Parts: sequence; C-alpha cells; structure tokens
Amino acid sequence: MQPVLELTKLKNLSFTYSVRAPRAGGVIPPPSYVNGGMASLAACLHDAAQALSPNFSRIYVRYQGICVGELDVSTMLAHPMKTADALVVEYLQRGVALPLNEPG
Repeated sequence: MQPVLELTKLKNLSFTYSVRAPRAGGVIPPPSYVNGGMASLAACLHDAAQALSPNFSRIYVRYQGICVGELDVSTMLAHPMKTADALVVEYLQRGVALPLNEPG
C-alpha cells in the first residue's frame, strides 16, 4: 500500500492536506488524516513528511485534484520549498491554471 497525499489551496494563502490509503481496485476511502490552515504548500509537505516518514518512503501526490507524481518522503522532509515549487510547475505543465480565488 502506498498512501496518497492530497494538497489543496484554500482561499488566498491557506493550504490543507489529507492522506488516503487506497486499496487496489477498491473504492477510494475517506481521508485517514486531515490537517488544514497551513500558511504554505511547503509547510503542508513538511508536516505530512514528518507524519509519514516513520512508515512510508514514497507517496503519490495530488494537488488541486490533479495527480502531480510520486515523491520520496525524505525529499519532502529535507527540501519542502524546492519540492513545493516543483509540484506547482508540474501542476502547471499539465495544463491546469492555478485558481486565483477559491470560494469558502
């Protein structure tokens, strides 16, 4: 099993993340962990990496509902800013515009 880290931008500068543990061929389960109100995407990555590093070496990552790849948890922990920048670039390369203002 490899968890999925879902990152979401809320409002202007607030981010949240959740972790799911999908099973092969099954229904996507609800998040097993959610943390919100973070000031940056890098803060989300670092916090998630701290929680996941004892049990997982790699995770799948989704940003704003789009799959942006698979990451080493150790890289997220050691270089959260660089990792956040790379995720946003990947997101943009997939042809999705970043939302300027999210409702809610």
